[in-house]
Amino acid sequence: MKYKLRRRMSLGWLWLLLPWWGVSCVDSRYDLDKDIDMTINVGGEYLTFPVGSTDTTFLSKLISLEEDGMLQVDAATRVYHLTHYGWLNVKPVTVSQVTLGEIVTGLLPKEIVQPATSSEMECRADVSSAGYFEVTARGVDNALKELGALRTKVPAELKLTFNFERLGLDYRQVKAEKLTVEFPDFVEFEEGQEGLSGNRLSLDGLVLSAYGASFSRTLKVTGYRFGNAVGQGVSPDEERNMRIEGRLSMTGSVVTTGTTGYGSLVLVPNIALGEMKMDYVTGVIQPEIDTDVARIKLEGLPDFLKNESTHLDITNPVIVFKVDNPLQTEVEIDGVFIPGKGEVELMGKGVFVGRGYGKQPLSLVPGENVIALSRLGQSAVKGAVNVKVEDMNDLLGVVPDFIDVILTPVVRNETYYEVELGRKYELPASYDVDIPLSFEHDLQIVYTDSIRNLHKDLKDLNKLNLKQVNLILSVRNAIPLRLQLSPENVQLKDVYGEELTGVVKKMEEDERYVAESADGETPADSEIVLRLQAEDKAFLSKLDRICFRMTGVSGSATGVPLKDTQWLKVTNLKVSVPGGVNVDLN
Repeated sequence: MKYKLRRRMSLGWLWLLLPWWGVSCVDSRYDLDKDIDMTINVGGEYLTFPVGSTDTTFLSKLISLEEDGMLQVDAATRVYHLTHYGWLNVKPVTVSQVTLGEIVTGLLPKEIVQPATSSEMECRADVSSAGYFEVTARGVDNALKELGALRTKVPAELKLTFNFERLGLDYRQVKAEKLTVEFPDFVEFEEGQEGLSGNRLSLDGLVLSAYGASFSRTLKVTGYRFGNAVGQGVSPDEERNMRIEGRLSMTGSVVTTGTTGYGSLVLVPNIALGEMKMDYVTGVIQPEIDTDVARIKLEGLPDFLKNESTHLDITNPVIVFKVDNPLQTEVEIDGVFIPGKGEVELMGKGVFVGRGYGKQPLSLVPGENVIALSRLGQSAVKGAVNVKVEDMNDLLGVVPDFIDVILTPVVRNETYYEVELGRKYELPASYDVDIPLSFEHDLQIVYTDSIRNLHKDLKDLNKLNLKQVNLILSVRNAIPLRLQLSPENVQLKDVYGEELTGVVKKMEEDERYVAESADGETPADSEIVLRLQAEDKAFLSKLDRICFRMTGVSGSATGVPLKDTQWLKVTNLKVSVPGGVNVDLN
């Protein structure tokens, strides 16, 4: 801040206070040959004269903003915010396909015409039989903990075949009579297929063979369903192999007519199901979701926030995460935020969130999610789920150069949901840091500035004998920060920028503070007194610049935000000379 002083008047007025000795009468008894003491005192016990004042200085002038810097001003409220927006690199989630090989299984052959049967007889035979349906899937994805159902986009073909082996026998036809084939209950068929009801195929009344021909029927299989709830499905073993098995059965009779000869006829049933590449799975699915570390760089900060002595106590810092969850289940987030300076992490300042760290669970429901982490558990973010993180300010106490964000999405569900196998599920995720600059009791920021161009108003003081003076600054402050000045943080410089030496600086304890505005609107008035003493009688006439380093604290005005419309003004800068000025008229 460069204060521009308004000059009040020339110091020549001091000479007007002196008596007009040139027309005085001289006592004839006084010895004019002796030295006469022509030193007089002006001002009495305290001589005070004004030097000037400063223009009103708004925070918008004190705090310079970089176009792409973190510190910005809200256009509506004029409140200063530290803001930063970025993307989190969440790697796509994929659950590998499950492939089931071809299944060939047979029911037991049945002799339906026995030897020595008379020609032209009608032969009825019970063909009830049973068999097993078995297949193994290998290399099942680790994400699949339990499978309740598998299905495919393109149905596979299940082919039922009846072959007829004859030995010394001819026949006209073989016809089914109340004949059914029942498949395992976990096999799911395409709906609307003739003769199929659920898992039971009825062949009643169909001619299975005529004059030695075979019979075949093709059904379309869409997948498998083992259960609808946890515990009803199948799970891979430790080698990630999964065995699927079930029972087949055939019940009913066949009637053979038009036989000639005295041989035999055997019905040989066979079932074949082609390879199935499953496209969807329903079950307990817990895929691993990998993310890269996101580094939030705190760049473009004003000097007062970058000072090594600065300690922030932000009222309500907020970090907002927006994540689109494409899965049909909740995804929880465990997170670690680690601040650092240079390239070194600030030990003991990490902040942890999520169930995995014993904190409040952060859950992403299917679809779009907005989660706001804040110190107070409240934010102005529309539609956000607000999560209270009481130690959030630990990230900013010592202003870091960066904050590393390590998020670990975890699927902890214990219920069924569906996933498309082989698909890349994208989880677009962004973060938005919003830190409004309002402070609590532990705030300590450092503010460095100067008052310049004093020499033009003080240069005439070289004619005076000044070893001790007080600089009195009357300050009006509409900023909600209490400012403290210590004498060791004051530098006095001449017009060449060199520090004046041999000057002792002192301040009384109650004369070091600029009171804060209680509400950021109503100004508070204060006086700061800097007491200067030097052996050089003309030291004050050499002064051109006062450089100071002030510490800003919240005082009693906690929770009041900084706005670029708040201001500070030195309404009066005075020089006070204790004991007045001795002027030598010799």
